[in-house]
Amino acid sequence: MTPKNNRTMACVIDTECTYISKSPNMVFHFGGVFGDITQKHSLHTMEMDYYVLEIIEQIDLFLHTNKQGVDYAINPAMRMAWKDAIRNPHKVKKWKHIIEEFNDLIVSMGIDYITSYNFNFDIGQGDKVGTIRKTHQQLTDKIFYLPRNVDYFCLMDIVATCMANRNFYAWVKTLSQEELDQITTLKGNLSYSAETMLRALSKDLYYVEQHTALRDARMEFRLLMECWRKWDKLIKSDFVNNVKSVNWRTHNKGLTMKEKLALRGGRK
Repeated sequence: MTPKNNRTMACVIDTECTYISKSPNMVFHFGGVFGDITQKHSLHTMEMDYYVLEIIEQIDLFLHTNKQGVDYAINPAMRMAWKDAIRNPHKVKKWKHIIEEFNDLIVSMGIDYITSYNFNFDIGQGDKVGTIRKTHQQLTDKIFYLPRNVDYFCLMDIVATCMANRNFYAWVKTLSQEELDQITTLKGNLSYSAETMLRALSKDLYYVEQHTALRDARMEFRLLMECWRKWDKLIKSDFVNNVKSVNWRTHNKGLTMKEKLALRGGRK
C-alpha cells in the first residue's frame, strides 16, 4: 500500500496466550498500537487492550500441564490478567467483537502495515498457524485473514537483521558482567526480546516493562519507529510481505547487516 499525506500508518499487534496447557497458544490478551511511524516521538493515535472472554473464563486453560497430562500450577501471567479484568470489565470482550474492532480501525485509520515482534507466532502465514489464526479458527470456526490492501512484515526479523548488527555486539562486549546479566537469559544466552533491544537502544540496561499485550505493543511500536527511521527503504524492498523465520544462532555470530541480508536471501 502507498502511504498517503506523507504519513506511514502502522499497527503493531501483541498477544498473550495460554501455554503448557491442554489448549496452548490461545489468545487471552490482545493488544494493538496504531499510529504514524514517521513521527519523531512515539505519538500513537489509537490503542486496543482487550481480554478474550471465551478464554479467560475457562480456568482450566491456564493450568500448566505436564507430559502425563496432569495439571500442576496456574500460569502466573493469568493471575494478573484476572485481577485487571475484574477491575476493568470494559476490557473484556468476545473474540469476534475484538476482531471486528481491529478490522474497523485498520480501515478507518488508513493503516498501511501490520506487524508484530515475531509475526509467525502472533499471526502466522502459509503453514505457520499463529496464535491469532488458531484462536479465530477455534472460536469462530472460520479462517482468519488480514484485511485487504494492507501489507505486513515481521518486526523481529528486521531487528535481528538490521539492529542486532556489529555495533550492537561491540556494545555488548563493553558491558560488565552485572550489566551483561540484564540482557542474558537464564540459560546464559544473549536475549533478543523487544525489551532487551530497547535496553540496547536507550542504553538503559535496567529498563523493565511489565509484560502485558498492550505494554509490549507500545514497546515494539517504539522499536518500529526507530527501525523505520533508519531503514524504511530496505524494509519496503526486503521485508514487506516477505516474512522469514529468525535463526538467532546465525545472528549471534556478530555478522554485519549486509552479511545477514545475504544469508536471509531475497524474495521467493
